[in-house]
Amino acid sequence: ESWPKSTPALVNESIEESFDIMNEIVSVCAAARMKGKLKRRWPLKHAIICVEKGLQKKIELLSELLQSQLNVEDYKIIELENHEGISEMLEMQKSGVPVIPKIELNRKTIGPKAKQNLNKLLETFSETKPDEIIQGLENGGSFTFDVNGTKISLDTNDFIIEFDVQEDFTFSRRNNLIGIISTVRNEELMAKGLVKDLARRLQALRKERGYNPTDVLNTASILDLDEESLSMLKNKTEELSFLVRVKQVNFTQTCKKYKDDDIDGQK
Repeated sequence: ESWPKSTPALVNESIEESFDIMNEIVSVCAAARMKGKLKRRWPLKHAIICVEKGLQKKIELLSELLQSQLNVEDYKIIELENHEGISEMLEMQKSGVPVIPKIELNRKTIGPKAKQNLNKLLETFSETKPDEIIQGLENGGSFTFDVNGTKISLDTNDFIIEFDVQEDFTFSRRNNLIGIISTVRNEELMAKGLVKDLARRLQALRKERGYNPTDVLNTASILDLDEESLSMLKNKTEELSFLVRVKQVNFTQTCKKYKDDDIDGQK
């Protein structure tokens, strides 16, 4: 028996490219979650994806799938022309991306300008707000420090300019792709994540015990959750019952046999 042969006429290179881009976005946002210690199964409120010009339409071909893979309530795609330094950061700020400037002095270029005032310049720089420096560079292409009465003017090349994200966000980047996700989780989102996690574990237990997917069982019992988790689940028992095909879910010892499992430190 021979292997099936591909039919080039049926290959949709545009869709394949969209999938490749989507997979890269999901990977970068997963790295952002890891950085923020946010598990992938936890639903989050918002994600912002910064990409190169011309990619937004390709990404939107898989909009619903991408949202599902990111596990966020909503997301926004922003195309950037600039991908480094002050130009990138300013473009992101003007596009509404929650970023803040992260600035260091370029030691290689400031030495000849500061000369004997170098140490004092470093001290003055550390006391200057990054936003003030950015504003000066944006408006006039330079920023002047007053060092013991001596004016030292530095231009864009004298700074190493990157960005960080505002509080309640975390990010990761890979080349020109930047994924920013919100870290704030409200109770409803936390409850959704917990239901999803419990359903996954109970479904695995059903399979382990040899039940058919169509079997409707009488009871699923979950023990030893903390008060916060129980409070989040109090209005979600019907949803959980439906997901794992049981007539009821309870949190008291009503079953003969239990399986120990770990959910964020709870067993």
